[in-house]
Amino acid sequence: MIMRKILQAILLVYCLSACAQNTPGTVFNKPPFICSYYDANIPDRITTNPSADETAVTINKIVSIVGLKPNFEIRAADIPNAAAVIYNGKRYILYNPEFVEALNKAAGNTWASVSILAHEIGHHLNGHTLQESGSRPDLELEADEFSGFVLRKLAATLTDAQVAMKIAADVKASHTHPGKADRLQAIKNGWNNANDQVTGLSRMPKTNNNIEKPVIVPQTKPEQTVLAEKYIAYDVHFAADPEGKYYVTIRNHLVKVAGNTLYVVATMTGSNKRNYARMFYDKHYNYLYITQTGIIKNGTGKDIGSLKKHLV
Repeated sequence: MIMRKILQAILLVYCLSACAQNTPGTVFNKPPFICSYYDANIPDRITTNPSADETAVTINKIVSIVGLKPNFEIRAADIPNAAAVIYNGKRYILYNPEFVEALNKAAGNTWASVSILAHEIGHHLNGHTLQESGSRPDLELEADEFSGFVLRKLAATLTDAQVAMKIAADVKASHTHPGKADRLQAIKNGWNNANDQVTGLSRMPKTNNNIEKPVIVPQTKPEQTVLAEKYIAYDVHFAADPEGKYYVTIRNHLVKVAGNTLYVVATMTGSNKRNYARMFYDKHYNYLYITQTGIIKNGTGKDIGSLKKHLV
């Protein structure tokens, strides 16, 4: 065990020194907002190169789990670990090949690299890179949960899903990233959610007329008991719950207001499906799709609701 920890430390030190050596490629001036795997200084100029073919294969496997096509480009880069960024209006996932290889060697398998890539994809799919805030503890936990979900869908064990975080994460929290224990728990939550689906324990509830209804998940730490007008971006109506008061917030959360309680239902993000402008997904990665005209449809294309801009 001691020798293993020494090996891990040596590999990671090698990685961090190697990443400072620029190789010819496309140069990015440092993007203003970066969601990185763990807290580290990002260089002002980032040199990027095409990713390895096997990395592209892994990316396609990850996004296929949630039924999407990649709407981002993945590139090798001289950054300390891995990051999701938007640069010149285009989405990228950047990763340091030496860092990824070092983690795989320390873990003894390739699940470490898969979990890192899944984490960064989670930032894009959760809309974190659109918030212009960079890494934040709450956003990192959402991306960690997504990585756990994806790895279980890819048949990884919980140990496999957590191995990269066990090796690379800081024990203590920072202003941008949670501590290791919280991040491991988030991965476990995502893994358990996927395991429930795989074993048939989780089902999207439906009404008697077979119209899908979103899962309502109470906030664990509600910031407010009522939703102020200034935080509402859209009004939402669902045929399965005609009396329900649903809204999309300015942070792209689909919420339901019931009395003095605010419930988080799902997240709204962009959609890669043709004819759909956006989509909703819940923590189990069930999807509802939104047309250009604001019609909400389920996975079979059936109309189940509508969305329109909130008028104050």
